[in-house]
Amino acid sequence: MMGRRLEYEVKTSVRLNMSNPQHVKINDVIQNLDPKIFKSKNQFIIDAIQFYIDNYGKETFVIKKKEKERAEYIRSEDIDDIKEEVIEAATNEARKEVIKLLGVVISGMNVGQPVIMQAANSEAQEPTEDVMDDADVAGLAMGWMSKGD
Repeated sequence: MMGRRLEYEVKTSVRLNMSNPQHVKINDVIQNLDPKIFKSKNQFIIDAIQFYIDNYGKETFVIKKKEKERAEYIRSEDIDDIKEEVIEAATNEARKEVIKLLGVVISGMNVGQPVIMQAANSEAQEPTEDVMDDADVAGLAMGWMSKGD
């Protein structure tokens, strides 16, 4: 009758190559453990690995949980992150577009023309009523830019 395997046990084997000096050294220590210090080879290996993890940090050796979860499925936090990225990109594009529109409006105001040229142009053109004056455009632009923050 073979030994009884308990449900809560996990078995892991270690293969040592006796042509590798590092493996020979490890095997020598494991085979000649002082029973007064270590009651079992198993506990010695567990203590050695625990010491290694404590001194170097578990994060150094294991797959990061977030990367593993991201590979398996999309979480609601991931969706929230994507939403924030899309909103930020849309806001930045809207700001750029508003700045372009303001540039077009300002350039259409004939800012750099002399007063005489402006007077001649205003007499030659038919008076048209502008739906939005400059203060309204500036107010709307500022409102758009402040909503993105």
